[in-house]
Amino acid sequence: MLLLTTIIAGLTFVGASFAQVGPAQKSELKVLFVGHNPEAPQIMFANMAVERTKQLYKERTPAFEAFLNSRFEHVTVVYGEQYTISMSDDVDVTIFDARPKPITASKREVDPETGEMDYQPASYLPLSFDRPALLIAENSPQIGEALGLKLDWL
Repeated sequence: MLLLTTIIAGLTFVGASFAQVGPAQKSELKVLFVGHNPEAPQIMFANMAVERTKQLYKERTPAFEAFLNSRFEHVTVVYGEQYTISMSDDVDVTIFDARPKPITASKREVDPETGEMDYQPASYLPLSFDRPALLIAENSPQIGEALGLKLDWL
């Protein structure tokens, strides 16, 4: 009985604490979100994706934008194909949910003498890129590979 009384008292205290909490204050950080274009979603293996997956990709960027705007004072949203490196200079953090246009294309070459494959991944950010960034979803390994990040090993 003492345990039950203690649990009820604890829950009452916690509930009262939450009731007094006001709306969260928005952060002053400037955020750039690089998202999927809802009109032309970039889905790997789109021919195998179900209709619900395609619909979710259309909703993804607007949903992230609403979420970020509820927590940050300054949010800019661009689509992957619109992103340029200089955009990251004007913000505190860039969130990559979509790949930007490649700076260099990937290359696969076979040495005619040895038959060895030489593969160089496409680069999306220069090696000199030094801005705070978050790489999310399936684009993380592709964006990070040319930078030497091993995100696909997680």
